[in-house]
Amino acid sequence: MSNIFSRIIVGVDDSEASKQAVEFAARLAREHDGDLILCHSVDWLPVITGMVSSGAVVDTEPIVEDLREDGKEELDRAARSALKYGVVAECRAAEGEPAGRLLEAANEAQCSLIVMGTHGRQGLDRLFVGSTTEAVLRGSTIPVLTLRSGAKQADATRRCFERIAVGIDDSEPSDAAVQTVLALPTDDCREVFFYSVAGTGGAEGEKAERVVAKAIAAAHSRGVSAKGQVVEGHTEDALIAFAQQRFADLIVVGSHGRRGLQRAFIGSVAEHVVRKAPLPVMVVRTHASIPEAILRSADPVPASA
Repeated sequence: MSNIFSRIIVGVDDSEASKQAVEFAARLAREHDGDLILCHSVDWLPVITGMVSSGAVVDTEPIVEDLREDGKEELDRAARSALKYGVVAECRAAEGEPAGRLLEAANEAQCSLIVMGTHGRQGLDRLFVGSTTEAVLRGSTIPVLTLRSGAKQADATRRCFERIAVGIDDSEPSDAAVQTVLALPTDDCREVFFYSVAGTGGAEGEKAERVVAKAIAAAHSRGVSAKGQVVEGHTEDALIAFAQQRFADLIVVGSHGRRGLQRAFIGSVAEHVVRKAPLPVMVVRTHASIPEAILRSADPVPASA
């Protein structure tokens, strides 16, 4: 049966975070009998542009060829890493801006999930999460799963995901996040925790309570064990703390688009969670970003009031 882990694509570079992402994606592919695709893009234009702008006279052809060879070696290493988990990965070499090439490859291969490693850096030094990952998060039409370097993962004796924390609000992406979780194979969501942040106003808190109650009801209708909580506050760290308190294996949030509550888990909040969470994070945009065959495996989640 189709599920979100049926066709996984991983963005590959030479970072430790990327290596961890490849191994994690391989575990997911093995658990779900899914396909694994590894994609690396050689972005040689900035290198050449920098040399030319410095006034240096260089033969660019061998430089570009060296970069291509380095990229091939990175893909080969990633493929060997996946093979340790019994997964034979398909390798795709591209050239150009990494985020754009990864999104193109995901579309061409009809992938259902993108997996990326992030450094979780801030300021000028957040090279990977600041450019490539955030560009993918904003441009992807399918869910994106990110792992910070050193992120906590379930040990090899059990499944990657069993306990999931979902940040929800009154928005369409939040509805999509709930529906994505409820469409997961039962073994991946043995326990689900829905969490919403509300301001101090009574009306907003009541609406958040209704949103959480609706999500819990949808989970129970699927036979999924679920609990929920609404907390007053304005901190973007609340969801991360909540997930850690519940010993969650995964955080799921919706991103982009607002409808209702001021404390929506969208946009900058999702990126903040991606950057800081010490465990895997899945970002979902809208219902349209989830393949129809996967959606059909889950009960509909009513639109938020």
